[in-house]
Amino acid sequence: MVRVLEKTPVADGVVVVTLAAPDGRRLPDWTPGAHVDLTFGNGLTRQYSLCGDRWDAHAYRVGVLLEPAGRGGSAYVHEQLQPGHQVQLGGPRNNFPLVPAETYRFVAGGIGITPLLPMIVQAELIGADWQLLYGGRQRSSMAFLDELARHGDRVLVRPQDEFGLLDLAGFLGEPRPGVRVYGCGPGPLLTALEAAC
Repeated sequence: MVRVLEKTPVADGVVVVTLAAPDGRRLPDWTPGAHVDLTFGNGLTRQYSLCGDRWDAHAYRVGVLLEPAGRGGSAYVHEQLQPGHQVQLGGPRNNFPLVPAETYRFVAGGIGITPLLPMIVQAELIGADWQLLYGGRQRSSMAFLDELARHGDRVLVRPQDEFGLLDLAGFLGEPRPGVRVYGCGPGPLLTALEAAC
């Protein structure tokens, strides 16, 4: 079990939930790209990417988008989950690990930014060249913009209502050795990204 420490709105329809062990014990280590299973009081279990500081052994952070047509997990988080509540924790597990490379190109669509945040931190730590293309429906719905602003021109923020669809070919250029591309977002974005690679 983990306890909700904070629930903070970070964009239209997006909250960040910070979790800790009720007794303050150390939480399991994790690596960029990892996710956890959270089982809520209503019995629903959902997976969320860890998007906090992986070196903070006492807190996990997840971002949750309110999905009006979802199956109830995001609605529960947004409408009922409060600081002090406890949820069952499974994991962390990583099916989306960051593989060492000289250069990274990250592409995020909407809440798909969450697993990429720790990857960006790791890329910085190892001194890799990296750049992020981040799209969303509109700027107000794009989480973590303040956090990403410190990276300057390495981060390209492209809300669809201002720029249209993401220019993946322009961002990625021709395939080159030593470049790893990581993307997370809605299905159509990932299909387009695969075609562009």
